[in-house]
Amino acid sequence: MRGYVFGAGASVDAQYPLASNLLTGLSVWLAAQDIKKVRKIKDFQSRIAQIRSFIGSLNNFEAILRRLGTQGLDRVDIGSNGMYEQCDLDLFEDATRGNPGGKNGFYPQYLRLDLVSALRLYFLDLESGRDRSKGYGYESLAHQRVTPDDTLISFNYDVALDRALRKAEKWDVGSGYGFPLFPDRSKSLITLFKLHGSVNWFRPAGPGQDDQLPPLMFERDLKLLGYPDLRDTRVGPEGFASNEESPLILPDTDKKFYWEGLWEPLWNSAAERLRHVRELFIFGYSLPRSDARARRLLCDNVSRDAAVHIFCKRDSEGIASQFRACDFTDVRPNSEVGVEQWAAMDSSSR
Repeated sequence: MRGYVFGAGASVDAQYPLASNLLTGLSVWLAAQDIKKVRKIKDFQSRIAQIRSFIGSLNNFEAILRRLGTQGLDRVDIGSNGMYEQCDLDLFEDATRGNPGGKNGFYPQYLRLDLVSALRLYFLDLESGRDRSKGYGYESLAHQRVTPDDTLISFNYDVALDRALRKAEKWDVGSGYGFPLFPDRSKSLITLFKLHGSVNWFRPAGPGQDDQLPPLMFERDLKLLGYPDLRDTRVGPEGFASNEESPLILPDTDKKFYWEGLWEPLWNSAAERLRHVRELFIFGYSLPRSDARARRLLCDNVSRDAAVHIFCKRDSEGIASQFRACDFTDVRPNSEVGVEQWAAMDSSSR
């Protein structure tokens, strides 16, 4: 059995930015949007200006979100520089606190929420606008390499791999994420464990619904995956009884798993699958120290004599050293080949 692990570097071939460039890519995309056509774009553009004023740069999206999480729940004053307007969520908070008028700065909890919401729209636009007729690494992998016996783990939020597996007729949304989203559908041949969440997963809202599994999905997300006629009945008209503002993703360096009823079974299932892996392929995932749970998942469950193939460009050698330090005996780093080249190789070359 083979195991595949995917990080942000694996999605570059599908035209997604690296994690280090994520906020810069989002900023460029937002600047090109028409504020009259896309809801909340004006607020999102202001959020980028606020980040520039507060942090000084757009580098390291995860660290920025982590810093916002340490700022408390009161307004952060960054002065007035004329580069941004006050955002709706901040003005609403002022009103609820009896302090209307729109001061300078922002509420960190709402800045974070808006950045994550903007990221979802950015990823949806990238995915729906990409020319799939040209082919890319995920599609080659899904059609030519992946089998139902394999274990697939992604730490990405995008749905490029999901769509490729669906197109190859090896994956189904009904059970393909590791939870029964549509239990009446035929069982998915492959499970894609998205252990840091996905831009198309949402927590149910409404009285008594906060902890009700599984996550829900909106109509446009199902259409994007290739299910134009499928509906999640928990989503009412115009998204009633649901919250489309914040997808279930873990984008900051804390990687806090607050909804353990969702995350714990997924991680446990992935761990069980990894125990049977004889070859592990890591594409574009650098094992950052902030992802302590992910590091333990791989080091504690994959057999020490399994072959570990690492395709992470300049990080490959460093990652290989980490596996060797955990007593893995067959570690094979490759800094030249990415998922797209590997998937296209014949078996003798691989």
